[in-house]
Amino acid sequence: MPPTGAGATHNEESEPTVLFLHIGKTAGLTLRKILRRQFPPSRIMVLKGEPLGSGRLRREDTIRTLAILPESERARPRLIMGHMVFGVHEFVPRPSTYITLLRNPVSLTVSQYNYVLRTPGHPLHRTAISRYRTLDDYVRSGVSLETDNSQTRALAGDTTTPFGECTSRLLDLAKENVEKHFAVVGLAERFDESLIVLRKAFGWTKLYYVRVNVAPGHYRKDGVPATTLEAIAERNWLDMELYKWAAERFEERVASDASFEPALQRFRLENRVYAPWGHVRYTLPRRLRARFGRQDPPFDLSNA
Repeated sequence: MPPTGAGATHNEESEPTVLFLHIGKTAGLTLRKILRRQFPPSRIMVLKGEPLGSGRLRREDTIRTLAILPESERARPRLIMGHMVFGVHEFVPRPSTYITLLRNPVSLTVSQYNYVLRTPGHPLHRTAISRYRTLDDYVRSGVSLETDNSQTRALAGDTTTPFGECTSRLLDLAKENVEKHFAVVGLAERFDESLIVLRKAFGWTKLYYVRVNVAPGHYRKDGVPATTLEAIAERNWLDMELYKWAAERFEERVASDASFEPALQRFRLENRVYAPWGHVRYTLPRRLRARFGRQDPPFDLSNA
């Protein structure tokens, strides 16, 4: 069981390294802040790289980025997180386990597209603005693999399948990886419940939060033509099946624990008490940075 905070005193050497496979637009930044409270800073590694358009390392490159580090560096962290694909564990020279959050594929694709539109630094921003002015155009274009079974690709560890050529074999592989290597697969739509599952799996504390990097209110799938929503679901048919399967497993896990609902209600009450302070601590500074044009620190391979 991983340490429960920077002041933890029990034996870290007997605990697995937690690998947070962060899929974009699944409440991952909010979860990252929570995860940082569970481990000493010296035991945390964030997989980042040289700026590539948006400044974020392409997730298929994270395995290589970790693999080239000295073994002593790869053995040091007890939490490794980043936009990665399955397979990172092969270069962690100690026991490890994955966690991740999945999201309804239609909502995820809408969110990804709108993130591209509102983020000038994203490598596809100019292309989307000039050539793919509608979500339907963007989804059908093949310009981004994130619109083509992105979650299944990540959990299967796939980095080579061209756009439009995913098969059910990828879905089978993703499910197999979950069953063998993932301690928790949570759901973005059930974020609070996912935190309670993590608490019960790892013994973590201080799970309170305020949302981070939430899209403006008008960035929703409401108003998206039904034909476009159908096209997204059709394009992401593997992700649709993966999400349904993961949601059923998640529900079974929750339903089998009689103590789950009381724990969830206590947590939500505690989090409502925390929320005002959280907005002062996190939300307000982010808004001020955005207003005055200040950016977050550049992306690199760091220990923080």
